Amino acid sequence: VICDPAGGPDADLSAFAGHDVHLVSTKETLTFEHSYTWWGHRRKLKVTAQPDVTLTVEHVPRRCRRARVVLLGPLTPQDMDAASFLKLYEGGLLDRLTGFQQQTGLMAQGLQRGLDAGKVVPYKAPAASLEEAVGSSVSVFLSDVETDPWPPANITALAARSARWLVTRGEQGAHEYSPDGNVTHLPAVKTAAVDTNGAGDTFATAYMLALALRDPHPGATANWAASRAVLRPQACKPHCVTSSIREDMPWGRIKAWAAARAAAAQAIAEGVWKNAFHLQLITNSSRTNSSAPQEATAAGAADRAAAAWRAARHTVTSLWQTQLWPWKRTATSGK
Repeated sequence: VICDPAGGPDADLSAFAGHDVHLVSTKETLTFEHSYTWWGHRRKLKVTAQPDVTLTVEHVPRRCRRARVVLLGPLTPQDMDAASFLKLYEGGLLDRLTGFQQQTGLMAQGLQRGLDAGKVVPYKAPAASLEEAVGSSVSVFLSDVETDPWPPANITALAARSARWLVTRGEQGAHEYSPDGNVTHLPAVKTAAVDTNGAGDTFATAYMLALALRDPHPGATANWAASRAVLRPQACKPHCVTSSIREDMPWGRIKAWAAARAAAAQAIAEGVWKNAFHLQLITNSSRTNSSAPQEATAAGAADRAAAAWRAARHTVTSLWQTQLWPWKRTATSGK
């Protein structure tokens, strides 16, 4: 179903404009109230509105079930039956022959939230819904806020049943737990954070996309993307985070560089054309100036033609050195 990106009266879905969105209607949209303690940045959450529908795999259109990346983001335990998505897609013989593998990620923060009169209270041990949603093809994402109260053995045991576990730790980066018991530290990208909301979601999304693209270092890619998210204020998210990542990512810089080089190439072409046109005018002028001696006209035309050629060559050389070959300019200036 292609739905209007405007969504309902209480849901702004403009961030999904241009995408194929399947809308599951409910009476209300899940709404959180955020507040912070006056003595620091400790966040308090309260649920002020909750949907009357629990998402399951049956809500996913058939055309979407063969997606390369599936990222689940329940916000409360009642929000989604995450375990049902383990059977989203069962590959056949063709997939085994071609090596197709569906990457599933679970941002499990919402499964670790209990509600006490609307106030969000984190569980101090892995929730039953989280344990049911763990599988050998699932990458699980949590933050240290959820996992620090647990006994260390809990993470090790759950990671052994998963593809991997990643615990984000803010400015300290993240830890990746593999099924064999190894723990890898993924250092954060140092930056001056403006607002940390959405950093964990950005990390998980970037990690899963990098994994699907067979990035050899998905953790580093995810930390870089998260560093872009914390540079933006809450008021402009999520739109400004997406644009920031596109502008700052290596491919974005390559595109900008290519555009600059194309403009320089056009300037070269225009410079050559103008000098060549000037040379043609000189030649035509020398042919039509019959009142001057033949020898003087030929000599003057030759001198002017040579000067025009030197000007054209200078235009090409200078533009090449300063625009199309920036590393050559840098090397030269360093001597």
